Amino acid sequence: MNKIISIFAVLIIAVLILVSVNKKSDVKKVVENTVATSTVGIIKISDLKIADGVYTINPSDIKLTWTGRKVILKKWIDSGVVSIKEASFEIKDNSAISNKFVIDMASITGKSTGAGGGQDKLTTHLKSADFFDVAQFPTSTFVAKELVADTSTSTPEAPANSKKYIINGDMTIKGVTKPISIPTVFTASTDGLNVTAVGSVDLDRTLWNVKYGSGKFFDNLGDNVIDDMFNISFEAKLSLGTTTTASTTATTASSTPKVASTTPIKK
Repeated sequence: MNKIISIFAVLIIAVLILVSVNKKSDVKKVVENTVATSTVGIIKISDLKIADGVYTINPSDIKLTWTGRKVILKKWIDSGVVSIKEASFEIKDNSAISNKFVIDMASITGKSTGAGGGQDKLTTHLKSADFFDVAQFPTSTFVAKELVADTSTSTPEAPANSKKYIINGDMTIKGVTKPISIPTVFTASTDGLNVTAVGSVDLDRTLWNVKYGSGKFFDNLGDNVIDDMFNISFEAKLSLGTTTTASTTATTASSTPKVASTTPIKK
């Protein structure tokens, strides 16, 4: 179990993504010696020795899906995908001092619609100024700030070899930055060499000036009112291998975690 917890401590830094409800009353800060957090966003890893450097994550290891609905037409559901453009975090003195996850908004795609067709039309509309204005805002970003244990009874119990966390951070869409909270379950394989992170969160799009079809801002929309809340779900798969230092002054030890899908790069 200690091995599994140590793996979580490393990979939690590298995985995230996205919730509009901050359940601070339902969560508590992790006080175990595996992970500690500071008020300035530095995520400390106290029981592991990790080489200093900037680590990148293969975007193909992270899958993002989105879902939107209409308010009156309860069975009307549009859904699709969007891709991660880049993801990285920097380790210094055994702490994650920075991290950034960039979403490629030009990749947003409609896969199914409430109308039963018209995916290409939906995709074009989502990229327009009515929604995400991809021409002006080609990327969105998420930066993790804090990690807390998820003790809420409203979220499902974590299965064996899993741990539940809330990742608090800043989400920027269309140039607007808002704090969000991401419930996330990290599950380790039985051999401890692979970890899957799964989360599903709801965001109020109007907080980021995505107001098209919102009943809060437009009248007489009839059954064309679009729910302000949209869902983003993600699954990230990471495998462990061998790390190398990103700095000639970095110190390694036999307890250094092995991360294959994260590649340190020299500054």
